[in-house]
Amino acid sequence: MNRRSKALWIAPTMLLALACTEAEEQASSMSMSAGYIAAINEVREGEAAMINTLAIENLPHVYAADVIMLPPNQPAVMGQEASREWFATFVEMFEANLEYTSSDVTVAGDWAIERYTGTVTMTPRDGGETVTETIKGIHIYRLQPDGSWLITQDIWNSDEPMAEGH
Repeated sequence: MNRRSKALWIAPTMLLALACTEAEEQASSMSMSAGYIAAINEVREGEAAMINTLAIENLPHVYAADVIMLPPNQPAVMGQEASREWFATFVEMFEANLEYTSSDVTVAGDWAIERYTGTVTMTPRDGGETVTETIKGIHIYRLQPDGSWLITQDIWNSDEPMAEGH
């Protein structure tokens, strides 16, 4: 085989090897991403369980120490301790049931962004009327050094119209 025919044979072989390597890396990345999304789904459901069962002690398993929450019609809540206080006040005022109805997660390295929808039913503890709202929001997650995912940003609002006078 002369030098030219070897070159014609080697080039396609190298291209095929590179394509196979890229396909393997992409499959591995997709598998890792699927595992990340499953872990993120668990965190989101852990947040709902925390609210529904009043288990605020589980907050560190859901929110990062530097979490920023942006609740509707309220100032930003900065940090895990302030979040704990916000939830404590919320559960003093309401018995709640949060259910997520959809989720779309995009993973980008050590960060993930989730757009979600859900319903929250709130019964005032002082005897007021039960209200069910359709909600939507964004969670931003960061991969932690221990391999877990935690929410670092949480913003949500309601599809319900604002009360008159606002």
